[in-house]
Amino acid sequence: MSRKVIIDSDTASDDTIAILLASRYFELLGVTIVAGNVKYENQVKNALFTLEYIGRDDVPVYLGAQRPILGKWRTVEEVHGENGMGNWEYPLPHKKPENEHAVDAIIRLSKEYEGELEILAVSPLTNIALSYLKDPNITKRVKKIWIMGGAFSKGNTTPIAEFNFWVDPEAAKIVLNAGFDITIVPWETAEKYGVLNDKDWEYISKINTKLSAFFINVNKILYEYSRKQGAAGSIHPDSLTVSIAYDNSIILNSIRKFVDVELCSDARGAMLIDWYNLYKNKPNAEIVIEADSNKFKNILFNSLL
Repeated sequence: MSRKVIIDSDTASDDTIAILLASRYFELLGVTIVAGNVKYENQVKNALFTLEYIGRDDVPVYLGAQRPILGKWRTVEEVHGENGMGNWEYPLPHKKPENEHAVDAIIRLSKEYEGELEILAVSPLTNIALSYLKDPNITKRVKKIWIMGGAFSKGNTTPIAEFNFWVDPEAAKIVLNAGFDITIVPWETAEKYGVLNDKDWEYISKINTKLSAFFINVNKILYEYSRKQGAAGSIHPDSLTVSIAYDNSIILNSIRKFVDVELCSDARGAMLIDWYNLYKNKPNAEIVIEADSNKFKNILFNSLL
């Protein structure tokens, strides 16, 4: 029986490939949009176009929170291009978003697929936090949440905060402490095991399919930005997270710890891991420390054929 998922996305660059992977390897019930990477209206167009392009315009798109809970964040067009798609001038999508709000859709689908629904959360956690606040019993119905977020040693937005947690740390704190079954893929894991180097890009180019061309177009600016930051290639945290959700054997090493989020001053958005159980709290998340990069790449490459 196919696994049923929602992917919660601030759709830009790698998010689009995560959507492709989710549509290929799961029964994708919907894409929910949340504020994050680029201007909200661009994220919506990016998700709609992606689904059309990959032949999955049957998948509904639900519009969610257009700002974090406190509304303090900035978009990162320098990472993804002005339109979030590597500045690729793609045609406007014909597909339209649904009228139902993303929060209501998440709650409804959790009831329709109680005990089955998994959420692929590759974005700020605003929609999921609001769903929980509206219906706290959702924690009993959602089977699993896979989160791309947080950093345990070095941030990519502040010295100690990863972008998704930094955009809406209040939402991250709410979700982590709600009682969901959670696995986190933090930034450092993605930076080390979710990198596609020059050789990988050359291989993707040689695949020479509609989908490989899509990958190159949408991730071009991401690749250039990652290289400027000293990475060996483009970094794909969202695709790595979805791949890990699909094939748990990609996880080579993980730990279960109590995880929280800092909300104040310069430490805002920092992921706090109680490494030594100092708070005596029950672990609330599995944290992926090491992953099989080759398995991840094989899953990604196969999705582009």
